[in-house]
Amino acid sequence: MKINLARKKLLEGGIISGPSLYYPSPEIAEEAVQHGFDFVWIDWQHGAWSESSINASMAPFVNTDTIPLVRPLGSDPAWIGKVLDLGALGIIIPMVETVEECQSIVNAAKFPPEGRRSATGLRTAYHANHNYFDYTENANDQILTIVMVETPKGVKNVRAMMEVKGVDCVLIGPYDLERAVAGESMDDKPARSFRPSVSAEELVQEVLKASNETGVAAGYVTNSPDEAEERAAQGFRMVCPGHDITDLIEAFQRMKRCSERLGHLPK
Repeated sequence: MKINLARKKLLEGGIISGPSLYYPSPEIAEEAVQHGFDFVWIDWQHGAWSESSINASMAPFVNTDTIPLVRPLGSDPAWIGKVLDLGALGIIIPMVETVEECQSIVNAAKFPPEGRRSATGLRTAYHANHNYFDYTENANDQILTIVMVETPKGVKNVRAMMEVKGVDCVLIGPYDLERAVAGESMDDKPARSFRPSVSAEELVQEVLKASNETGVAAGYVTNSPDEAEERAAQGFRMVCPGHDITDLIEAFQRMKRCSERLGHLPK
């Protein structure tokens, strides 16, 4: 069975990083894989992905050390089982608030006796030398299970959630956490310049404290290399140096500024 190097690094106390992809493009996923990130995050929850485009995007990961993480639509065991069967080696589950939810997520991600996942799937054998039985017997130790904390209730329960066996990382979704704390729209704050309020930041630090005390990794959805380095320096061990949905916009804006300058050149 293929070793999930991102999970191994995380459990050994290291920091993992990689971009998230919202555009449903296997070609963008293939390009991202070429750059040696720990992971590439396929965002089905908020992106325009479908089952077929996720399936196609999994192929470039088969013979690389970069692992495919998928955030499904929610915590439904059917969605979790499906993305793992398509070849994901990790899951990111949004809006988790309780120990019971964590246990249900672990059950869906693990084969018996540790869970209730059904065996096996479309591309899973590729991770185990074309041996479905090898995959089924060993996948429990290689699937990276990440739950997202995005509400004050989730933060309140975070220490107990971290103690659920099989939860590898608790990932803060700062934008939703801020909205939940503020109780008001944050739509006028661009994601790249977003910083949580003092009250939300206090909750962020509670998650980090729980991580330090339990030894279970805490992550933070960052939006730029600078922010990723800042949060990693604080102790967060999963970060994102960028996202296609924002970085592509910035790339086209740079091109537009160039075109505008060229438009003023003498003919």
